[in-house]
Amino acid sequence: MPDLTPTVSAVFARHLGIATAEMLSRAGMSARTRQRMVRQGSLDVVYRGTYRLVAVPATLESRCIALCLTYPSGFVTGPTGGKLLVVRRMPAPEPIHFSVPHGLHVEIGDGVVLRQSTSIRPMDVMTRSSGLRLASWPRLAFDIARDVDEFDHASIVEQLLADGRCTFPTLVAVGRRLVHSGRAGSYEFSRTLLHRAGGGALESHPEVIVARLLADRGIPIVAQLRDLVLPNGAKIRVDLTVPKARWAVEVDVHPDHLLLEGTTRDKRRDRQLHRIGWQVERVTPLDLLDLEAIGGELEALYVQRLRELGLPDIRVPSPQRSVVATATGAATLG
Repeated sequence: MPDLTPTVSAVFARHLGIATAEMLSRAGMSARTRQRMVRQGSLDVVYRGTYRLVAVPATLESRCIALCLTYPSGFVTGPTGGKLLVVRRMPAPEPIHFSVPHGLHVEIGDGVVLRQSTSIRPMDVMTRSSGLRLASWPRLAFDIARDVDEFDHASIVEQLLADGRCTFPTLVAVGRRLVHSGRAGSYEFSRTLLHRAGGGALESHPEVIVARLLADRGIPIVAQLRDLVLPNGAKIRVDLTVPKARWAVEVDVHPDHLLLEGTTRDKRRDRQLHRIGWQVERVTPLDLLDLEAIGGELEALYVQRLRELGLPDIRVPSPQRSVVATATGAATLG
């Protein structure tokens, strides 16, 4: 009788070459057969009670599956989870970041960063048919905050919102549950939520940078203003705006904006906006090489626009608020 029966082979195929002793027993493989295959080099013991079929190449995903099958109450998170979920602005995915309930005894070797959490709920985890357990989108947004800088974290959150992976209220709900003065990433997560511009989700990392520059200067921007009707009947969307001042900032980072056709289209659109009383400022990738300079220039143009319209200097307090711990040690946003 062959060691790899169709039933056993199906188990390994379903889990990218990984299986537990319990899975193999249910599929009809005896403990004696497993031990013999290990001695022969056909099976590799990854963790106690978890095996890899040597004929199947080991990958980052299969290594993560091995962890999840061995410790089914844990899940992959941080840069590793972000990489597997194809989230932008991720640091190196290895070592593997793996979160388990606080106090769980875990035996792991090199190549794994163990995170322990006192708050893991079913809503925090997404499970694939392969056995891979990943942080849910809102949980990932919180967990990754400790691993990236403020611009990258804001960019990641905007991507999740733009792609419909989560909503702002779900992020707030996660913050209310997880933000704590002693929990890593709490300040960074709170800062991102507090700095967000009103309106829709920003679609690119450069848009996030410009939005943060304006928000830090108290300019009350609205992101992704939609359905602005031009004199020619076209409905457009504008990256960043202050509607009361009819002031707009477009972040032109796509290569099309550098081509003749693209720049011509932009100028035609700007002329249409001028006809309905809007002032448009455009930011290019070269502008972003000096953030302080472009931030100051945009602020000066905003102030000048307000003066031209006879409007007061419309500002909002810069949201430089941190996580505020309560007397019980919990925390709130704001």
